[in-house]
Amino acid sequence: MNKIYMIIGATSDIGMAYLNQLNQQNEKITVIAIYTGNKEKLENLASSLENITMDYVACDLSKPEDVQKAIGYIKEKYEAPTHVLHLAARKFEYVKFTKFDWENIGIDLEIQVHSFAEFMRAFLPTMAKRKYGKIVVMLSSVTKGVPPKYLAGYTLTKYALMGLVNSLVSEYKEKEININCVSPTMVETNFLSNIDERIVEMTSQNSSLKRNVKIEEVVGAIQYLMSDEAAYVNGLNLPLTGGDIL
Repeated sequence: MNKIYMIIGATSDIGMAYLNQLNQQNEKITVIAIYTGNKEKLENLASSLENITMDYVACDLSKPEDVQKAIGYIKEKYEAPTHVLHLAARKFEYVKFTKFDWENIGIDLEIQVHSFAEFMRAFLPTMAKRKYGKIVVMLSSVTKGVPPKYLAGYTLTKYALMGLVNSLVSEYKEKEININCVSPTMVETNFLSNIDERIVEMTSQNSSLKRNVKIEEVVGAIQYLMSDEAAYVNGLNLPLTGGDIL
C-alpha cells in the first residue's frame, strides 16, 4: 500500500519538523500538506526532501466551504490518506475568563474540531474498508489534570477535540485504525509568539527538568504513534510533561 500522509497545519513548526523526520525514513511517500498561507515556506523545505512528493492544498479551516473543497480534491485524487496528522490551531494566548469571547472560541472550534470532524467523516470509511489507518491529533497537557489559569477557551477547545477523538476510537477500533493523541506541555515554537517571553521562561524553570518540551521530542512521539510498530496502541492521549502532569 502506498503511504499517503495528510498533515493538517503543515506550516507549523512541528509540521515542518515532522516532514524532515518523514524524509529520513528513506521510503517514497506522498504528503498532502494542508496549509493556510506561506506556501513558500513549504516549497523551500520540499526542495530538500528527496523522498517526499508534496501536494499543497490551501485551506482556511475556519471556513467550512474551504474544508469541503479540500476534501473533494483529496477524494478525487487519492480517495483517502493512509496517515493523518492534525496540528492546526491558532496562536496560543492567555485570556482571563472575564474576557472570554465566544466568537473567538467559535473560530477555534471550527479550526480544530469541526474541520477535523469533516475530514474524518470523509476519509474514515475508506480507511475502514482498507483495514488500515494511522491518525495522530495534537492536544495539550491542559487535558491532563487541572489546567492552568486563563485558558478557559483553549481548554474547552482541546477537550472538545479529545471528546471527538475518543468517540472515533470507540467506533473504529475494530477496523485496525489507530487514533491517538499527544499532549505536551509548553513547546517553544511560533505558536507561543503572542505571549510574554517571561512566561515561557517561567514555565521552563518551574518544570522538573528545568526546560520546556523540545520539538524533536514531540515529533518522536508522533513518529512512533504513526508507525506500524504501534499497531496495538489505540485511544492513547500521550502526556509529554516530564512527569509533572500524569
